[in-house]
Amino acid sequence: MKTLFVTATAQTEANYYLIWHFFKQSNTDIEKIVIISTEFTREKGYVDNLTSVLNALQIGSEDSSVTIEELPLQNGVEENNVEAIKDVLLQWIAHNKASQIIFNITGGTKLMSIAQDQIAQISSRYDCVYQSRANNQLVWYNRPPGKQCYDLVLPENLEARLKGRGYQTVSSETSFLALPAQQYHYIQQMYKYLDINLDKAKDLVFVLNALAAKVINEPEHSFPHTVEVRDGYRLKQCITWLKLLTKLPQPYFSYDSEAGTVTWKTKQAVEFVGGKWFEVLTGLLIVQHYIARQQQVDVQIGLQFKKTSDGNEVDVAYINSSYLHLFECKTVNWDNQNNPTTKVNADLRKFDSVGQVGGLNTHKYFVSLFDISDQSLAVAKDTGIEVIMGKQLLDFGRYIA
Repeated sequence: MKTLFVTATAQTEANYYLIWHFFKQSNTDIEKIVIISTEFTREKGYVDNLTSVLNALQIGSEDSSVTIEELPLQNGVEENNVEAIKDVLLQWIAHNKASQIIFNITGGTKLMSIAQDQIAQISSRYDCVYQSRANNQLVWYNRPPGKQCYDLVLPENLEARLKGRGYQTVSSETSFLALPAQQYHYIQQMYKYLDINLDKAKDLVFVLNALAAKVINEPEHSFPHTVEVRDGYRLKQCITWLKLLTKLPQPYFSYDSEAGTVTWKTKQAVEFVGGKWFEVLTGLLIVQHYIARQQQVDVQIGLQFKKTSDGNEVDVAYINSSYLHLFECKTVNWDNQNNPTTKVNADLRKFDSVGQVGGLNTHKYFVSLFDISDQSLAVAKDTGIEVIMGKQLLDFGRYIA
């Protein structure tokens, strides 16, 4: 019986990615997974977390040939008694007559790793492996030179990747590949405007954002809902483009030039035109970039994830070449904000915090229709965030290549 030993830990990916690699990529012949637990990891729910992740992979289920077993250590020995840890492991091995063993020493305390390493030296049929996160490799350090380091294949599915990081709930509003035609028509038209005259397009966005805010920031309305257009100067600059948006298939709003009003069709229309469109446009630019390189990526719009009751959201996300790419998208005219640099910097730091969801294998992008200050660019650089702003949108692929 070939057996894999893993240790329950707060860092679920320490086991999850290795197990994904074995069972989803390597057609492994492992028959049993033994989860080494301590009183602390049981109380914290780390054992249950790992078990639920394995169930999601259909490992250890009724239809699986693999069984899962928990092997508890006596409280405290994980920190101060390597011999006691070895005794528990050796008794299990003797009783179960495992023919071949793999110890994953990535997680757990140092003494737990030392105990497994010492047992591995007993037999040539016992191996130790750990994940090197710096270069995404599995390192079998007690094998002969030349047979020690192998590339680790990480899951290319967003839900699988984030559940590997311990997030219990992962969902998205939609995949870019499943966009309704109505959204697609709108973002194509808006990109055309950006390409023709960026400043004029910004005026249009400013007007539409203000009209949407009148509805979003007030109590619930019935729909259709009509609001007055008051920004005369900016409206005059882009009135033709505003009218063309009402001629698109399934327009989000109508415009009455005589009354000087815009009528929103639905609440969803307000939310989309008031900012969501820019997230979808970012998704389009990403997809176009990879199509030009004969690659396909699954771009998710409105990615939501949480470990407990507290949830987070990223506007746009996808995985490519084992890296998680996260995008925060803003159509805010920063110059119209009080203390604009302070506002941008706060958004950058918040995004950096949320962006920790992917760990080291993450690229973070702050996409802004309006330019941000040099000071904010410095903050972005310090936090490892790539900024794509203003005219750079027209050469989008250059910044994610």
